[in-house]
Amino acid sequence: MTKEEKYRLWLNFAVKADYNMQNKLLNMFGSASEIFNSVDMPEIAQLVGMERANKIKSSASEAYIDKCLNYLANKNIKAVTLVSDDYPKLLKNIDDPPFVLYYKGRLESEIKLPIAMIGSRVCSEYAKSVTTMISSALCDNGACIISGMALGIDGEAAKAALSTKSDYPTVAVLGCGVDVVYPDKHLKLYHEIIERGAVISEFLPGTGVEKWHFPFRNRIISGLSLGVVVTEAREKSGTSITVGKALEQGRDVFIVPGRITDSMCKGSNAMLRDGYAKLIFGAEEILSEYGIKINEHKEKQKHEVRELKLSEMLVCKLLQVSERSFDELAVMTGMDMSNLNSVLTDLEFSGIIKQLPGRIYEIMPEFDFLDNERQW
Repeated sequence: MTKEEKYRLWLNFAVKADYNMQNKLLNMFGSASEIFNSVDMPEIAQLVGMERANKIKSSASEAYIDKCLNYLANKNIKAVTLVSDDYPKLLKNIDDPPFVLYYKGRLESEIKLPIAMIGSRVCSEYAKSVTTMISSALCDNGACIISGMALGIDGEAAKAALSTKSDYPTVAVLGCGVDVVYPDKHLKLYHEIIERGAVISEFLPGTGVEKWHFPFRNRIISGLSLGVVVTEAREKSGTSITVGKALEQGRDVFIVPGRITDSMCKGSNAMLRDGYAKLIFGAEEILSEYGIKINEHKEKQKHEVRELKLSEMLVCKLLQVSERSFDELAVMTGMDMSNLNSVLTDLEFSGIIKQLPGRIYEIMPEFDFLDNERQW
């Protein structure tokens, strides 16, 4: 670390990662080194108040900096400052980049094709399937998935990325310290991301989760990315905040269309209606925006299925229109219960359809979006 990087780290700890306070001080003094050497000046107290000025002054020592560095080392946490050469270049160019990023794992300064995948925490099975399909296809073609590691779409996107053979599949931006696992259900996922990518945060290690942290986190998710993909979002959701930040930052926004009658898709459909985003049906449209042709051989292998029987084809055509319950399929196909059970079991085993709670069935999106004649 250079001296300025060390003093940036000191300042971040001294003001408890308060973005506005760091911004004011750096605008006044020009560098963290100058602040460190000017802690007795009355201008600091005038700017941040006497109590905070005294805290900054009491921490202005090399011993305090060494203590901060040892604290990070003991927790196996690394830090990169805004003036560091290895600070992520895309993020550095937004209007309000974090002054310090803390991370576990491996943080690349130039992430190859970073694409954020975001959406509802409480999401439909369909959205999970679409997210898995798009995330894995993107990673198979060289992308890195950026997410917030939340329940729902974020977690599904990260899991799908990790299921690929990509060398650097995913980065998660947290709304708490990088040593705090949230949600705790994602403990295993957290460690898997660290193993092959990175978890990062601008909040000091040990910082717990607060609701107001997430808008700050969301600007980093979009700031790290070339484009943001929304697979499902409710109206007035946190997803809309991230999309707003992405648009402010000049990032591309891609949205998977949802059913107009589904409240879970109301927010994402509204973004499409209002012209904020590009409509997509899969990874191919996203990759083409960046001059990348999807690896058709991989896609063909992934979607190749056996030849379907007439009864199986009938069920699939009905499910392409909409999810159906077992009873609905029985009425619409005219099959007896035993035959229908057998057909549905075979299709499930082949990975073409999926059973949802309540014996409702849906076709998997990778087959739903393919041309019927070519597929069947």
